[in-house]
This record gives sequence, C-alpha cells and structure tokens, in this order.
Amino acid sequence: MIAASDPAAGERAAAVAELVAFTVLVLLVARVYAEVLGSWSKERRAPSWQQVRQTVLAKLPMLTVITAPVAILLLGVFEAVDDTNAINLALYACVGELVAIAWYASRGAGASRPQSLIAVAAAVLIGAGVVIMKAALH
Repeated sequence: MIAASDPAAGERAAAVAELVAFTVLVLLVARVYAEVLGSWSKERRAPSWQQVRQTVLAKLPMLTVITAPVAILLLGVFEAVDDTNAINLALYACVGELVAIAWYASRGAGASRPQSLIAVAAAVLIGAGVVIMKAALH
C-alpha cells in the first residue's frame, strides 16, 4: 500500500494510513477465521471461544507492526511534514521493521550471529526491492 501510493497523483497520507490500517485489520480477521475454521475441520469439533481468543491474541502482532508506519503517516495528516515525506518515511519505517524482525526472529529461533546476519541481509534486499519498485512506479 505504502509503496504503491503516489502523492503526486493526489494520494494523501491520511488515505494511505486508512488503507494500511483497514487492510491489516481485514487480513487479521481473515487469518483468524481461516485458522479457526482449519482447526475445526482438523479436530472435527467446534472451536471454543477460548480457542478463538487465543488465535486472535496470537495474531495481534499484525496490528502492532503497523503502529510506526501509521503514526508516521499521521504526521502528514496533521501537516507536521508534507504528504510525500510522510509516505516515504513510513515506507522506510516498514523496511526498518522488516530488518529488525528478521534479526529478532532469527535470534529467537536459535540462529547463530552469521545466520542472523544472512536473514537481515535478505530483509535488506527485499526492502531495497520494494523501495526500487516504488521509485520505478513513480
């Protein structure tokens, strides 16, 4: 969403923030629904509210990860920075989060430092690819 946005075409930081938040919320609901439905099918018994609650709690990081980019986009909404800079800063924050999560997840999974650096390098390449695609689109 952030990478595809184009302030030159009239897209404002508020609209991008709204789209990001709405999309992630819909994806969260869809993921929870799919997991609960899959569990029901596999276990052949209706899920309890406790199972649904646990599934929702397990998926909450999907919401927390958009906090920084949406907060940055709100800087554009409140005209602390112009929309173009807010959108670009939000994109860079997403890349930064991707890199940080690669490090955190790899170390948490027991990877060695060299393995974690490889994971971080892959995240940097993916992030650079997104930034390059944004530049190519606009």
